[in-house]
This record gives sequence, structure tokens and C-alpha cells, in this order.
Amino acid sequence: MADVAMKCARCEHIFAPADSVGGNFDLCQDCWESECSRSWWVFVAALSFDQKASEMPEYDLPRLYDPDAEGENPKDRIGETKPPLHLIPPAAEILEAVVMGLGARKYGPFNWRSAKVRATVYVAAAKRHLAQWLDGVDDDSESGVSHLAHARACLGILLDAQATGNVIDDRPPKGPASALILQHTQNGPLAQDPRQQSPW
Repeated sequence: MADVAMKCARCEHIFAPADSVGGNFDLCQDCWESECSRSWWVFVAALSFDQKASEMPEYDLPRLYDPDAEGENPKDRIGETKPPLHLIPPAAEILEAVVMGLGARKYGPFNWRSAKVRATVYVAAAKRHLAQWLDGVDDDSESGVSHLAHARACLGILLDAQATGNVIDDRPPKGPASALILQHTQNGPLAQDPRQQSPW
């Protein structure tokens, strides 16, 4: 039998029996492996799992993989549940990195992880950069880089300090800012078209 050419029952490819495995040697190796894989996924799909996809570790990928989905990679669905870092605009990331590099040379990289920082210091700094940009000054006079990039760097440091437990939360007691914004957005004078308001 080893010397007789065989014809695959699925793809009709001519192959030698030594190139296949299985009981009847009626499938070439590629089709046999595909059939084994399909049988496995059918078995997996028949099982019941209560775990949510967003909580599933990557080694449980077979639970999510659909073998009939065209061009689907098993990692795709898991990847879609994670933070979409590719959506951060490269221009913003690059300019912020330039500012971070300047700060690293002056104060040391990630210095806020060694010595805690006050929240209001970085909020105030970000606001100063935003105010200057809004008032028509595009770039910081010292660095030559956009004030917007400096504001991003301030807030990036603050976010990292907060996430790593290195921020001193010196914000004032909670106030009505959120409620006031909501109130005046829905019902107040800011919700009205200024062109339709009476001058009196």
C-alpha cells in the first residue's frame, strides 16, 4: 500500500499513504489535520462556559475561536476587549514624548514615582499651558514645543502618579462643578442660542 498513490477524498490531491495519517488513509495530511481541528472546535463549542469573554485569560482562547469565521485569528477577539492603544494619535504621543524627554533630562525620568507629587501643582501647570494655547500662543517659549503637548505631559504624570499611589491628593473638598455644568448645559442660558436672546 505504501507504493500506491492515493487521492484525497476532500481536496482530490494525489498523495502517498506515507504523507497521511488516520484509519483509512483517505485524506491527505493537510485535510486530516483540518478535520481534526474542526472536530475539536465542535467539541469545544458544545461545552458550556459561564465565564465572560472580557474576563477570559489568553490561554482560554479556544473557547472563543470560531473555525468557520473567514480570516479570524484566535487572538483577535481577546485583543478587541483590551485598551485600544492604537487609537492614540501618533502626533500627540510623539510631542508628549518630546516634552517628557525634556523633563527627564531636568528632573530624572519617572521622578514622581520616587517622590510623591501634589495633584494641584500639575493641574495648575496643565491649565497654564492650555490658557496660553487658547490665548493664541502655540508653543512654549522655553521648549519650543506645543503648549498642548506640555498639558498632556502634566496630566500623564498625574495619571501615572495616581495609578501608582504617588500622588498627594490636595484637591479642595468636592464642589458643585459637575452639577453646575449639567444644569447650565440643559436648562440654563448657555443652552440658548445667543442670537435669539433679547438684548435686555
